[in-house]
Amino acid sequence: MTLKTREYIVQLIVRQVQGILDDEGQRELLEWRESFPENEVLFQRMTSRVHFEESLKVCEMTNEEMENEWKLIRGKTIGSYRLVLKRLLPYAAILVVALLVGGIWVLGERDSLLPDDSLVAKAHRVKKIEPQAILVMGDGTTINLKDSVSLAALVSMKMALSADEDVLTYTKGSVDTVIEYHTMKIPRGGEYVLVLSDGTTVYLNAESELMYPVKFRGNDRRVFLKGEAYFDVKRDTSKPFIVEANSLDVRVLGTEFGVRAYQDETCIRTTLKKGKVSVENKGSGIVLTPGMQASFDKETSKMDVQEVNVNLFLAWKDGRLVFDNCSLENILKDLGKWYDFDVRYEREDARLIPFSLNIKKHDAFAEVLHLLEDTGCVEFDIENNIVIVK
Repeated sequence: MTLKTREYIVQLIVRQVQGILDDEGQRELLEWRESFPENEVLFQRMTSRVHFEESLKVCEMTNEEMENEWKLIRGKTIGSYRLVLKRLLPYAAILVVALLVGGIWVLGERDSLLPDDSLVAKAHRVKKIEPQAILVMGDGTTINLKDSVSLAALVSMKMALSADEDVLTYTKGSVDTVIEYHTMKIPRGGEYVLVLSDGTTVYLNAESELMYPVKFRGNDRRVFLKGEAYFDVKRDTSKPFIVEANSLDVRVLGTEFGVRAYQDETCIRTTLKKGKVSVENKGSGIVLTPGMQASFDKETSKMDVQEVNVNLFLAWKDGRLVFDNCSLENILKDLGKWYDFDVRYEREDARLIPFSLNIKKHDAFAEVLHLLEDTGCVEFDIENNIVIVK
């Protein structure tokens, strides 16, 4: 990276911290953050408490003053990273200079900053996400879809057009008189892609199940979901595609959308990316347009609709972890599904600390922990696949 490029990136970060970065700058900064895992690490560190304190030492602030200012920043920036530095004046100009100088040094010395301590070693023992799944056939036979012999058998039986460790594609074939259902089960730490007989593509997230007919027949195409999935539905105006999740039906003709319906969560969320869907409960429902999300409360049967940033809810399908001002408890709950670990809190107050993350889903788990630790708000340890929050 050239000095000019480093200076430009640091200027973007400074304007982001000040809350004055325009849309184009936001796009450029996001592209830089997403281009390499190390870039996101550096971004988090440059906006962390440690970097803040080191930068403000030149301002001759007392520890108490520094603590008060950090509380102000933490309240406004963890989640959005936006801050209007009015209360920091006359320190603001010095802080910007310190960020520029320190940031250029940080960007130029990326490799030397990557941590190599016991937490990293422990985190690397937490399993990485793999495209794994278990297929339960109509007669109860189970097939591990990481087994190449079993996959080949599905193709030889003319049941699958193709099958590998990443994707299972069913054949269209003729319509059978008897419906045979299969169930795809995705364990913690897994993910898989399924192409149904009608050409619909389903991306299944960790800890999820989908029951579906080997071949569709009748007046609709109905599948049954537990957990989370993204659907790219093949259009067929004569046969609507229906996702049944708990008591909720999501009805479409051809579109792209996500449904999150985990058993241990009180809400079922349907997020629409393209097209149009109808979200129904007991005969009544609402129609979503792109960019909208329906949240159905399973306890009260109440349905709320709002406009959302769909990337926050659907980015997992494209291999990214995106959280915006989410509580640590919710973040670790999702990460636990993807990386297959449990969580224990030694600090109950840490559950509600808000954070933002935007990194590649398949990056080392150690980097995720260090991004959170570098805010100065929380510390972690790992024992026997349990993440301990201190």
